[in-house]
Amino acid sequence: MALSENQLIVPALIAMLNSPTGYISTSDLIDEISSQFTLDRQDLAPLLNRNDEKYTQIVRNLKSHKTFVKLGLAEEVDGGFRILPAGTDWLVANGFVPDQP
Repeated sequence: MALSENQLIVPALIAMLNSPTGYISTSDLIDEISSQFTLDRQDLAPLLNRNDEKYTQIVRNLKSHKTFVKLGLAEEVDGGFRILPAGTDWLVANGFVPDQP
């Protein structure tokens, strides 16, 4: 089953939360996603006329579609994302991480 943008929201927010600054670059997020998911042939398929696999474009779509900004969970900064307090609260409220001290 190929990855979808929605499947990446929680792991991306957790990756931001686990960063000392709350920030993760898009390239580091691509690495994080590739280590957390079993990517299938569809995910790893090269895109026509691009130097990208499908899953890397899906990660980049989080930025181009302003997914986190629209949800109010993170902001776009310097080639990546920084989690907002609302993003941390959302992860806690939905049971994805324990309450933060």
